[in-house]
Amino acid sequence: MAKKIAYIAVVLSVWLIQSSAQALALTEARLNSSLNQTLDATIVLLSATSAELDSLNVYVSRTSNSTSSPGIWPQVKVELVRMEKGNSYLKITSKDNVRVPILEFLLELTWSTGHIQREYTLLLNPAH
Repeated sequence: MAKKIAYIAVVLSVWLIQSSAQALALTEARLNSSLNQTLDATIVLLSATSAELDSLNVYVSRTSNSTSSPGIWPQVKVELVRMEKGNSYLKITSKDNVRVPILEFLLELTWSTGHIQREYTLLLNPAH
């Protein structure tokens, strides 16, 4: 009986470890714009299943340690770009030009089976 319980415990442990290993994850932000341009950045979603993407909600806010004043911080829009092959990603844009060289924000993702919060800091270099 003890061997059977130990066997079930091992199987459940492996299943739980394997399930969590496939959880949705975020990459570093890739910045495609410069200072005094509209924001254009992407963040790749790793290991995202179709079900996770279907129930995904994304929120962006300023971090508590953001040094720019609220009037200067741009309004950002986050769009989920779904890819059939390869990883889907978040496209982060702004309507107005970004006038601060350092942009700090908190990205919060929730979906039916999980939640992630991650802070990002973007350094915008002057355009050439």
